[in-house]
Amino acid sequence: MTEDAAQQTLAEDAVPDVPPSEKSGARRSIMWLQAIAFVLGLGLLVYVIRRVGIQPIFDALGRIGLGFFVILAINGLRHVFRTMAMSLSVAPEHRDFNFRHAFAVRLGGEAISFLTFTGPVLGEATKVALLRRRVPLAHGVAALVVDNILYNLSVGVFILSGACVMLAAYDLPAVVSYVLLVIAGSAALGVLAVVFAAQRRVMLLTWIIDRLGAWGLHPKVLTSRRDQVYALEAKVYDFYTHRRGAFFAMLAINFVAHASSVLEVYITLRMLGYRAEVQAAYVIESLTKVINFVFGFVPGTIGVYEGGTEIVLRTLGYAAATGVTLALVRKAGTVFWTVIGLFILAWRTVPHGARHLTDRSPRLRKIMDSLVFSNMMHRPARTLVSVLGIAVGVLLIVFTVGLAHGVLRERGRREASIGAEIMMRASGTIGFTGDQPFTLPASRAAEVARVEGVRAAVPIGQNIVKSDKGFGQRLVEG
Repeated sequence: MTEDAAQQTLAEDAVPDVPPSEKSGARRSIMWLQAIAFVLGLGLLVYVIRRVGIQPIFDALGRIGLGFFVILAINGLRHVFRTMAMSLSVAPEHRDFNFRHAFAVRLGGEAISFLTFTGPVLGEATKVALLRRRVPLAHGVAALVVDNILYNLSVGVFILSGACVMLAAYDLPAVVSYVLLVIAGSAALGVLAVVFAAQRRVMLLTWIIDRLGAWGLHPKVLTSRRDQVYALEAKVYDFYTHRRGAFFAMLAINFVAHASSVLEVYITLRMLGYRAEVQAAYVIESLTKVINFVFGFVPGTIGVYEGGTEIVLRTLGYAAATGVTLALVRKAGTVFWTVIGLFILAWRTVPHGARHLTDRSPRLRKIMDSLVFSNMMHRPARTLVSVLGIAVGVLLIVFTVGLAHGVLRERGRREASIGAEIMMRASGTIGFTGDQPFTLPASRAAEVARVEGVRAAVPIGQNIVKSDKGFGQRLVEG
């Protein structure tokens, strides 16, 4: 059997032999669960914002201003590092793609992961589908599994170190300390389990399938694909055995990606006006990864990410509004790159789907022959660039108008309660001492205080005219 035939067989085997009614029922259940999780998360987000207050959040967002584009660039830098790691997971002899294509594949897969209930499962399947024309299917699946395992291994180490830093550097309540100990213990067990499995070549999924069979459970979806699962696990362990340099390079790149996320948190806190410490940014990023891992089934982690970040920052001594603002700013960056990923998916899939439909329907083909639809179908890249240009223009207009509105509102709020401190001196005087000293009597302050609109009048300096200990000047206030 040729390699192409083997890949085709594997691709066909990857689709479970399930009746259509069961498929549609499972799909409806997943959609309902996704909708419920999204609604609950949205309700939590509304509750958090109402409890914190809208005005403090707007004030904090106004302080960031155009700095949001810096945050956006750092957020994109993390995708660059993750793309580099993903590219290394594919063997050089099968790596028939460039960085631009790999970056598009990553953004498309991450968009699906961010927006759907199934999270990484469907997102990784999307990446496999986008790579299948450049990488053999069997090698592409194994490479993405390796990429995910190594990334999650680096996340476990990162979470473990962040929990330890927080326990060592901060004076925490007992409850928080216990929670951190549980998080650190779970992360340590996960890392040790991966190391143990790599050293002993433990075929975990194959072992689970065999155990289910021994207990009398024979799910057809699993038992019919035991050999494929075993071959996939063997390829994963072969990666560690035969490509150890790429293994450690991917780990290093993943840690650099985590460092860029820490930098994003640090710069955002500085833009919000706080003298942030690197260890605080490190702890915040490590603990928010716990939130993303636990609540990955919530589409967009809406609500839970904002509420969790608020709790983390309040524990570290920051204001609640700061935590919500930090989460919203970072979520906005994620949404931006998600939209780019959706455009990429549309660019890759819509032309092929439209061409397939027009081939089936002569009437639809006639409609598509119009100038606009023909341009969309035959020049998807140009159409995408045009749409992106218009979208960016609209976003810039909305952002500029919103920023101007916020600045004017803040200026009006400040001018409504404007105050001034005025220092008064006699005409011709220039200082406390010298040829032309201040000559106003200190008692004149009481007269100034009676002027309408003056809240207080206080002498800031006083010449000592007569004293039993000598003479000179005395600073009263200021």
